[in-house]
Amino acid sequence: MGSITITSGTLRGRRIQTPEGSQTRPLLTRLRKSLADILRPRLAQARVLDLFGGSGAIAFELLSNGAAAAVVVELTPKTASLIKLNAQTLGVGQAVEVVQGDGVASLGRLAGEKEAFDIVIVAPPYGLGLQQKAVAAFSRHSLLNPGGVIIVQREEREPQVAPPEGLSLMRTRSYGRTVFDFYAAGSSDVQPLQKA
Repeated sequence: MGSITITSGTLRGRRIQTPEGSQTRPLLTRLRKSLADILRPRLAQARVLDLFGGSGAIAFELLSNGAAAAVVVELTPKTASLIKLNAQTLGVGQAVEVVQGDGVASLGRLAGEKEAFDIVIVAPPYGLGLQQKAVAAFSRHSLLNPGGVIIVQREEREPQVAPPEGLSLMRTRSYGRTVFDFYAAGSSDVQPLQKA
């Protein structure tokens, strides 16, 4: 079992355990910090949904930088248990709800429970088309608070998700081979691809 370090905010320097094997690929430190920096104006008291939790590192980074609560969905039971353990170890167990199950399928249940989020992270395993499935599911379920944003992570060779009705592509940021696409409700002119 490996570990990674929270890179910014109140939990900076704290370590979390990461799952064994190649099923999860924790987001690189500099990318987590860049994402937190971009989202910082939105983070105060924000509710976060991390749809493909992996190690939970993204959610913990955002909590460290001011988010109030996070729901982390993780398919693998052992990894979901590890996220809960990490939350307790970091002292944020009360702010983190871990849902063990399929990310896309969980959206219907969360909508049925009248959940709503300010920031949604969609960072699934690459090459399975899960980005498209997740964004399409958001168009069917009202899970975004007004002004909320969905961040979709993809490998640069994967196609950008065409926004369904009700969502617009707001911004794209590229970090080497990793790309973040930012979607929000309504319509807007997309900002050009920015290399970092």
